Amino acid sequence: MKVRMVALLSAVSLMLVPLTACGGGSDDGSGDGSGGGASESGLSDTIVLPDGWEMLDAVSVADVEAVVGVSGYAPWSETLSDAAAGKPQGGYVGPDGLVASKINILVYTKDGQAEYDRVADYVNNPTPLSGELWDQAIIGVMSDTATEDVAAVLARRGDVCLRVQWDPEAYANWDDTELGVKLTNMVIENLYGK
Repeated sequence: MKVRMVALLSAVSLMLVPLTACGGGSDDGSGDGSGGGASESGLSDTIVLPDGWEMLDAVSVADVEAVVGVSGYAPWSETLSDAAAGKPQGGYVGPDGLVASKINILVYTKDGQAEYDRVADYVNNPTPLSGELWDQAIIGVMSDTATEDVAAVLARRGDVCLRVQWDPEAYANWDDTELGVKLTNMVIENLYGK
């Protein structure tokens, strides 16, 4: 009986080791350096995805569809995505398949403040956004070669910066601020462990 109990406890211990090994933060630049604990929002202080994650690892088509309330989206490969360098980027195209319906998400997992300051210079008519999930955020307009002017939210949480863009004409039934905040909250919740 004692042998069976020891074997059972050993098996349970082995199953728990991977779970506890995932909890701590890492010094890979993907977070703000304050460890892996949970903040008041219930989210981790660091990105919970493994190093080298791609945008589809963080944000699924279903996630985008849930925010916009429309099904039939498809992933769009962004040629400038560089997950290995901490710059994953992805797009999500609406059911019409047109580039104008694309929602683009870019995350800088390192040097968040510097990236925020750099990209903010390209945001025209910036308006500050307040929110519980980020340290800084603005919404404005950016120039994009595919669709000319696009709406954009630029946000920083710790040492991570993210940008979300969309063509406001393709989402005319949305208030830009409301859509931008919902998309940004969704990205942050997915990155930091919803």
